[in-house]
Amino acid sequence: MSDRLTVVLDEVAEQSVTMVGRYSAEMARGLIATAPEGFEVAGISPKITDARAARAKAQLPGLAELRQTAVPARELREAWLHSITTIPVRGLVHATSLMAPLPREREVGDQVTVTVHGLQPFSDRSERKQRWFDRALRRALARADGIVVPTTAVAEDLSLLDDELAGRLRVVPPAPSAALLAAAAAPPARALTLPQEYVLALTQPSGRGHAERLVETIVSAQMPDVRVVVAGPVEWDDTTLAAIAVEAGIPAGRLVMLGDLSDADLATVYRRALAHLHTNEQDALGLSLLEAGSLGTPTVHPATRSLDEIAGGTSVAVEGGAHELAGALAELLGDDQRRASLALHAQDRAQAFTWEGAARQVWELQAEL
Repeated sequence: MSDRLTVVLDEVAEQSVTMVGRYSAEMARGLIATAPEGFEVAGISPKITDARAARAKAQLPGLAELRQTAVPARELREAWLHSITTIPVRGLVHATSLMAPLPREREVGDQVTVTVHGLQPFSDRSERKQRWFDRALRRALARADGIVVPTTAVAEDLSLLDDELAGRLRVVPPAPSAALLAAAAAPPARALTLPQEYVLALTQPSGRGHAERLVETIVSAQMPDVRVVVAGPVEWDDTTLAAIAVEAGIPAGRLVMLGDLSDADLATVYRRALAHLHTNEQDALGLSLLEAGSLGTPTVHPATRSLDEIAGGTSVAVEGGAHELAGALAELLGDDQRRASLALHAQDRAQAFTWEGAARQVWELQAEL
């Protein structure tokens, strides 16, 4: 067995943090912290700017090396999909997403584990992205030595696609961001101007469709009269969240758009929120549910098998669409005792998950394979 594990860093240290990027960085930190004696952890990423590479190295202390491919992410995804590479990635490899080097021919000692966050991409499903996702998923099922998934629900869904996966699958739940929790424990770096009462919603790059679903929920007749603080990107291609809100008739001031936040500011915004409103039914990872819960904020979200599994009964899971989500949020905000109880249980639930624990399971899978 090789004495180095190379981690494929997907979307790490981007200017606008994505859930995949946060997962990738947290898993890499966990793998570095739990590396068996005599092992080191290196990283490989698409071609990135010097500034972004510096941020990545700063976020991953203890990383033995950070190599970059000759092409940026979009081109690398397509190249690896066709087993084309200018930098061979040998030995033990763990990909933190479906972006993985899976060559047709392997050398002795080569071993690749791939992470499947769910059966749908996080971002809006353009035809190009959906086509890449479908092909990358089929390729991972056919070639990966091991497959890491966040929930048994995703494992069951994958098993329906390939009934011989059992020995290669490992359920490794995510955890609240260690960086976020560390920031929450430190004194505030600055004073944020926030409404006295609000609910929190998160947006993602390439997530216009998710923003539209958020707006649809806010304009529902069932939506409580509360301001909505939005953390994350507010511009997508040729439109903005502000434009979508105006078109939907949302009054000025109802949405408080903060843009991308530091971990310290995001921790503050999570902690002060009455609730976290999560409208993305495609999300099978549930990272924001755990982050909100770890800081004592309950989540209202679509009822899906994966999100329900992650939350473990400590959230408000809602059957239906925007109208039902808005109604469930109104009920929660109208019951202080229930909200406080859910917040307490969500915090207890989140403490059961750690990135070091998740990383140890990945090391164990590599050893077993």
